[in-house]
Amino acid sequence: MIRTQIYIPEDEHNDLMIVANQKKQPMAAVIRFFIKKGLKEEKNIDKSGKSALKKLLAIRTTKGPADLSANLDHYLYG
Repeated sequence: MIRTQIYIPEDEHNDLMIVANQKKQPMAAVIRFFIKKGLKEEKNIDKSGKSALKKLLAIRTTKGPADLSANLDHYLYG
């Protein structure tokens, strides 16, 4: 393990002490648990944009202005 020091607000420190006492574990073990849980949740977030692309494809618009390609600037910028 690598030793790391952080500053946290006093109220969060107190909450961590309460949780550690309830679980009868050292505060460091509780902090490691929360870090591991948070990192796992963060890894599950789609950062590649695949889910956004799937949502766009689900819209399936098939109609639009007939002259869209010719007047693209007009439709985009007014």
